[in-house]
Amino acid sequence: MLNWDDMKYFLAMAEEGSLSAAARRLTVSQPTLSRRLTALEGSIGSELFSRTRSGLEMTALGERLVQHARHMQDDIHSVERLITGHDSSLSGTVTISCIEILGGEWLVKQCRPFYDQYPGITIDIKVENAASDLLRREADIALRMFRPVQNDLIAKKSATMSYGYYASQDYIDRMGMPERLSDLKDHHFILPHDEILIHSTQKHNRPFRLPKAKTVFRSNNLLTLATAVREGYGIGAYACVTARDEPNLVRLFDNRLVFSSDIWIVSHAELRRSARIRAMYDFLGDMISDNSAAFEGTV
Repeated sequence: MLNWDDMKYFLAMAEEGSLSAAARRLTVSQPTLSRRLTALEGSIGSELFSRTRSGLEMTALGERLVQHARHMQDDIHSVERLITGHDSSLSGTVTISCIEILGGEWLVKQCRPFYDQYPGITIDIKVENAASDLLRREADIALRMFRPVQNDLIAKKSATMSYGYYASQDYIDRMGMPERLSDLKDHHFILPHDEILIHSTQKHNRPFRLPKAKTVFRSNNLLTLATAVREGYGIGAYACVTARDEPNLVRLFDNRLVFSSDIWIVSHAELRRSARIRAMYDFLGDMISDNSAAFEGTV
């Protein structure tokens, strides 16, 4: 008799293509996963994978079984959402997925009033740059920089997050105050990788392509870029909403924006019927809306 745990392990191995990658995804040890696979194949009486030096290759039976495993996974997640969606208690855990620039510190501070009002709810902030799969219950609520397209998700645009040009006071004391964008040729510049701009509002992207700027620091991580600005590496983009809490930062070029990105609060429609998740969803919407001017960089 098969059980869901066996199929969950099998599906992870099929999708990842190796025991080590599947073990990391499932947060179990590789020997444990290997034993589970051996036991599953023993109960079936046939191999599901061929072991090769490059990883795992599914057998014909494995390829047929993987589609059924995906259906089982979808059914399990639907049942979980249904049960959670009818929970009327204001206790338990609410998991929020968001990017580092918000979840690393800012969101922790902003959620303190929610914690005071609902002490029975555990706040779980999942900091990640990749989008959590809400349909598979990887998070209950997500703060995303793009609008989701799945029909089963509900989303509300809450604010526009803008980035301005900033430098540390230490840097300005050392290198001088630039008055115009053309002055960047005489300054050090902190430049993000192009992948960061994928979901940004296009009309503000051009300043990143300044041919005469001397780039001294690059990263594909917004939190790393912000740290570089604070530490005085040079001039760079910084989220206006978090820059307000940094007294050593100076905004440049008459508050000109570098780029902007809309913030969407996203959840699964069934989860909105959970009292604790609905409470957090509404709190986040009101809180971000109340701070919309700070997000946009107009205050």
